[in-house]
Order: sequence, then C-alpha cells, then structure tokens
Amino acid sequence: MISVAIIGAGGMGTTRARTISDSGLGYVQAVADIDPTKAQALAKSYSACFGNWRDVISRQDVDVVVVCTPTKFHCEIALGALEAGKHVLCEKPLARATPECSRMVAAAQRSRRVLKTGFNYRHMAHTRKAKELLDAGSIGPVYFLRCRYGHGGRPGYEQHWCTDVDCSGGGVLQEQGIHMIDLVRVLLGEPSRVLAETRRFFWPFQDTEDNCFCLFETPAHQLAQIHVSWTQWRNLLEIEIFGRDGFLRLEGRDGHYGPQHLVWGRRQPNHSRPAEEVFDFGEHDDSWIREWQEFVGLISNGGNSAAAGEDGLRTQQLVEAAYRSARESVWVPIPPVGEE
Repeated sequence: MISVAIIGAGGMGTTRARTISDSGLGYVQAVADIDPTKAQALAKSYSACFGNWRDVISRQDVDVVVVCTPTKFHCEIALGALEAGKHVLCEKPLARATPECSRMVAAAQRSRRVLKTGFNYRHMAHTRKAKELLDAGSIGPVYFLRCRYGHGGRPGYEQHWCTDVDCSGGGVLQEQGIHMIDLVRVLLGEPSRVLAETRRFFWPFQDTEDNCFCLFETPAHQLAQIHVSWTQWRNLLEIEIFGRDGFLRLEGRDGHYGPQHLVWGRRQPNHSRPAEEVFDFGEHDDSWIREWQEFVGLISNGGNSAAAGEDGLRTQQLVEAAYRSARESVWVPIPPVGEE
C-alpha cells in the first residue's frame, strides 16, 4: 500500500484522492492546500493529516506526492518532492513551459524516482479500444485524424486561473488541447511539423486564446486536425480517425460530455454505406483508476524513472511549437524525440 500526499485540495485533488482510495493500491496520508479549510475538509474524508505543502512532502510516512495545483506551482512542488525522495504524479500540463518540464525530468533522473504526467485520457475505454483496433490494422493504413473538443465556459470564467497566462502558461490549447495532442502521439504517431492559429473570439481574457486550430503532420505525411474551444455551445469531445479500409469515431468523456462510445466503420467493396460496429462503455469512467495502476506499476517495476514525465515534456514542446506557429503564421518544424 502506497502512502500518498495530495497537494491541491480542489476538484482534481478530490478526484485523485477518491481514485487512490478506491484502487486498493494506496491511501491518502496527507493533504496540503493554500486554503487550509479545503485541506482540512479533504484530509478529514480520508483520516489524513494536513499542513503546508513543504512540510507534507518531507514526511517520512509519505511515498508519493500527487500535484493537483494550478500549473504555475507544479515545477516548484515536484522538484521539492523529488529531492525529498518521493515519486510524483503531476497533473497536466507538466509545467508552464519546457524549461520547467526539463528541470522536473532531470530531477527525476537524479533522484531515481518516478515522475508521471497525468494524461488519463489515454486510459479512457474508447481510447484503449481505438488503440487496440489501430494496432491490429483494422482500418488499414491511417490517413488522418480530426478532433473537436471544448466547452462554453461559465459566468466569470475570465477570472479562473487557467485563463491567466502567468498561472497556466497558455489558454485553451495549453489547458484542454494538450490532452488531444497527447492522443495524437498515442493514436497517430509523433508529429514532425505544425501549423496553428489562435483566436480570442468571446472571452475577455488578457493574454490567452479561447479557440485554437492546429494541423499536425507526421513524417509519414499523416495529418491531425485539432480544434479546441472555450466557445463550444455544448460540451463536446469527438475524435475521428480515417484509414484506407475504414474509420473510427470516438465520442464522449464523462459528465456533461456524455458516455464514451466508439464506432468502427468498415469500407464496403461497392463503396456503399460502411458497415458499422458500435462499442458502448457506459457512464463509468475507469481511466483514473487505470492511470493510477500504471503509475504504481512503474514504481513497483523500477523502470525508467523519468520516461512518463518525458511524455509531459514532449507534449509541452508540441504545444509551444503550435503557439510559435500561431505567432509567426508559418509551419513550424518539430525535431524528432531526443533531438530537441
């Protein structure tokens, strides 16, 4: 049983605490939050202690630190935890910018502790099934992927920390789009260049976008089209993958995005309406549990301590390449992994 400290007692910290408790593979030992009332409330739910994050990460009875704070604080907290000999699961984005991400990955390597970025969308049921079908060649060679993902915000959204560039590092691309870019890497492959545009259509943000349009290309000339939005009329997550012999369509997430399901379409010899098979995965989202199980496995197996953190670094590099493209209105090349 792994002893865990949760840093950040908001919605994400609460989700992580519940996941850890339900998994049977850990328990919440300590909680910290800038708001002591929140820290006390979450700690009470799990018979845990609470306190300042610096004190919490140095406790001898803590094995893992889960970072669920605004992005601005990820680097400092993760570095402190790694230097204290703790394994770290850090919410996405890993940090606000690649230099911070690089420092975190280097610290994991030095301390020989696992650093993992929280990309739970990889573990959603329809994503896992899509990956299985793609690996089996079920739609033939893949031509392109297109994605729409977003929500419409809420009253006062311009005051939320994730819309403040100093706190978050970016706008909708950094906050929500990073999940989609990670899934491009998982489902299509590593991009080699990107063309992007950012827009602030509606929300009175100071420095961040409420919409981003990206076109990634892989070395095999496959394309990934991503539109992420904070002006979406209804919550939407839809990913379509098109191949020579068919297509996959993933829809839903949880809550207001609807249940997850996947459609597998197969081309007919006479080019008539494709034959379709539908996979419904119900209302329950087990991605959080599966991600935690993966993290515990990394700790138990003693593999590359920084490998999972490097996923966060690489995806941040792709985000920043897209932002550069939007600023300069050009295709931006992306070096292969390890050659940045």
